[in-house]
Amino acid sequence: MTFGKLRAVRHAFVVTVLAGALLPAVPTGVSAAATLPPGFVLRETDAGLGQYQLTDFAYLPGGSLLATAKDGRVRWLPETGAGKTIATPPTRSAGDLGLVGVAIAPDYATSHTIYLTRSIDISGGFVMRLSRFTVTVDAAGAPVGLTGEQSLFEVPGLHDVHGIDTVIAAADGTLWLSIGDNGDFTKVDPGSLRSQDVNQPYGKIFHLTADGKGVPSNPYYDAANPGSTASKVFARGFRNPFRFSIDPNLGLPVAGDVGWTAWEEVDVVQRGSNQGWPCWEGTHPTSGYSGLAGCAGVANQPPIFEYPHGSGAMQGNSVTGGIVYNGSSYPAAYRGTYFFGDYVAHKIWTVKYDDQGKLTQAPQNPPPFTDIGGPVKFAAAANGDIVYADILSGKLRRLSYSAGNTAPVANASSTTDPATRTVSFDGSTSVDYDNDVLTYDWDFGDGQVTTNAGPQVNHTYAAGTETFTATLTVRDPLGATGTTTIAVAPGNHTPQMTLTTPVNPATFAVNQQVTLGATTTDAEDGSLPVTWTSAVRHCPSEATCHSHPGIGGTGTSFSLPFTEHPDSRMDFTATVTDSAGVTTAKTFTAWPRQHRITLLGTQPAALSIPVEGGVSTALVTEGASFDVEAAPLGTDGVSKFTGWQGGPAATTWIVTVGTSDLTLTANYATPIDQRYDADAALRTKLGTPTAAEVTDGPVHYRTYTNGRLYWSAVGGTRYVTGPVLTKYVAFGGHSVLGPPTNDTTTTPDGVAQYNHFVNNGNVGSIYYTAATGAHAIYGEIRKKWAALGYERGLGYPTSDEAGTPDGVGRYNHFLKGTNVGSIYYTNATGAHAIYGEIRKKWAALDYERGLGYPTTDESGTPDGAGRYNHFSLGHSIYYTVATGAHAVKGEIRKRWAALGWERSYLRYPRTDEYVVNGVYRSDFQGGYITYTLASGAVDRPW
Repeated sequence: MTFGKLRAVRHAFVVTVLAGALLPAVPTGVSAAATLPPGFVLRETDAGLGQYQLTDFAYLPGGSLLATAKDGRVRWLPETGAGKTIATPPTRSAGDLGLVGVAIAPDYATSHTIYLTRSIDISGGFVMRLSRFTVTVDAAGAPVGLTGEQSLFEVPGLHDVHGIDTVIAAADGTLWLSIGDNGDFTKVDPGSLRSQDVNQPYGKIFHLTADGKGVPSNPYYDAANPGSTASKVFARGFRNPFRFSIDPNLGLPVAGDVGWTAWEEVDVVQRGSNQGWPCWEGTHPTSGYSGLAGCAGVANQPPIFEYPHGSGAMQGNSVTGGIVYNGSSYPAAYRGTYFFGDYVAHKIWTVKYDDQGKLTQAPQNPPPFTDIGGPVKFAAAANGDIVYADILSGKLRRLSYSAGNTAPVANASSTTDPATRTVSFDGSTSVDYDNDVLTYDWDFGDGQVTTNAGPQVNHTYAAGTETFTATLTVRDPLGATGTTTIAVAPGNHTPQMTLTTPVNPATFAVNQQVTLGATTTDAEDGSLPVTWTSAVRHCPSEATCHSHPGIGGTGTSFSLPFTEHPDSRMDFTATVTDSAGVTTAKTFTAWPRQHRITLLGTQPAALSIPVEGGVSTALVTEGASFDVEAAPLGTDGVSKFTGWQGGPAATTWIVTVGTSDLTLTANYATPIDQRYDADAALRTKLGTPTAAEVTDGPVHYRTYTNGRLYWSAVGGTRYVTGPVLTKYVAFGGHSVLGPPTNDTTTTPDGVAQYNHFVNNGNVGSIYYTAATGAHAIYGEIRKKWAALGYERGLGYPTSDEAGTPDGVGRYNHFLKGTNVGSIYYTNATGAHAIYGEIRKKWAALDYERGLGYPTTDESGTPDGAGRYNHFSLGHSIYYTVATGAHAVKGEIRKRWAALGWERSYLRYPRTDEYVVNGVYRSDFQGGYITYTLASGAVDRPW
């Protein structure tokens, strides 16, 4: 396959023009070739969008879902029955582009808000847009359309690849969004460097408020301009973050970033991280890009996992970021495991990582799920099962664990019309705790059976027999069943019951009394005694509900305090049975009055509500008491927990939910905070903070009245102040020189201030004096300057490192007293110092354009009388106090060298080389040397 074809296949949405030509053929049913771990099965739902169209999906409250197509269709899929297309907003579907993302607002039940990401043609080009829509519904609440589009984020499109991708509507009302570099994948495209620029909206993951502005906790947030691109950026340096999710414990994005020529990667994305594209691909410098000037000094946050391109077991060609499994039906080993896939390789891996986002369990070799289609989006079913969109087949595929499948519970009631001996059966209160769709089999007890029926059926019994026992059997898609029996008396009236329930409130706080009443009547038996039962239904999710039997009673009224059990509701059932054995039961469900509790950290950290499964935000019942936990260290591994705002200093805090939503903030002292708070002298020196701490990849910094504090793993916490800081920032700061490795320090002579820096192992410095100003020196030139004694040798730099006009060399100038010196560097000659009278002569002879670059430092002759430098064009300059500095060149220099240099009778040069009547000549103390083509170089004494 050609490179162009390979690239095309590796773009998950380049399908319209490629279908049948390049994409592998995939059966439309569950593939018999799929390899799954023991106990796992694949279950499918056809999205109705066709092959090569399904891009994304999201669950609505109640279990139905919305699915999106590359060509712009939005389709509603009910739990049972046929789906329908509800809207087709204008969409550009060329290349990777199309309608690629959908998210459901957390308040959808009342707002009907959803979010879509897509590309749209405009005059002269196209744009990529995140929009908010309102879903219109029919009388039954079923979606029928979209209205009220509001653009929240829009950027110009450049190429038909690596466009706008995932949108996530978080529980706290904020939005997460990803956009690729939108570069030209067919060649080295310097424009891909836009991924590195926080002021350009490409190659980024964004964290937004509900109206599309940046959230204040973002690393480059500007309170004066929250709508700026930089204010919205959470992390940068992505090529195509094709699908990411938010880890429910860390609160951080976990992304799959699609590679270019060699590597795919999975990233736990830290606040302010730089994933390195286009300069890095995984942990490797990117061929063709890493040498670009814009890649100099670019930091790279290593992925937690990378894999090479190819067709081997641990290879692939287009990663799709996934989700953390938090269900309960899979084996325990899968709990907290991150599932991700490869669209081209048709496989799924799992990994685990810790609270710092470090890999703790590498992917299995070979991958556990293979030949499973082309996953382009992962989500969770109501019970936590992993569900993915298979773009190749156009189907949603659900990974279920058959051994962990919960059997459904059958419930049924009946009412009888004695005149016609017709009994109406109702099994709609049957429950499947895996949220599976059930089928209903009815055995009416008279020899008649109806299978695969609905939950409600009618049956007329023949005369002659007065009692029957009917049976309801419910089945889930994996074959698990539940049964219940119903006593039936076709000629007997069903007992009637009226249940008196609380009017307000409809929801209850912990220990709030729930009081009910019941009155009964029966046509044959009159008033009947009432029996009460109660149950606490614990529902960590709607699909994982299970009941705990509670206190019962008898009489016309019943009362219990609302449960303190977390994530629970209460079922109160009143039951009466007549003399014929026919039962009537009515149930009232008391729902919890809930408020959202949200845990935040002043720095990213693992924050959890253990009783809610370890997530960092959840709805919790009013009046409930439970503990919240904060990790001792932030996800950066160095920020220390210092206490809860308004709470204890311990990492665990037992809280009680009041009458409103609750946000708890864990304080973390960064290394910058730790040093500033512990050092009174430092606080005096730097003054008060003037801005929030900024996270920029591996470097953190905070600005104060009189300087900045920087932190990095390589340099620790160091301050930079005064003119050194001004030069550092102007020079490009840590992105060019790297972070500081010392505080701003005064040199031993008391004249200068300086800081040292390190960037990928390369040391640089900025030195400042009142006479010379502040200048940067680094690399090979700095090494030479250091070897010569720093300022004690050549003095202080008077220039930043600069390039020579021919583009070959680099140099810094220096000043010591009134003496000017320089260090020049080329790849061929290395770095060498030149100063004093020799440098003056070299300058007078037009620097490197005259004699070339120095190939030696200035050195002393063996007799101690002279000094010299040699140069790359085969020339030298020699100096003595008696003769001054003079250049010796070419053939004349060769003759002088053959005679023994200054040790010969000629001794030191008294003139530069000059020409008289076509004869080249240099004069020396003891004679002279002439050169012509005819005679060559000839030496003569005076």
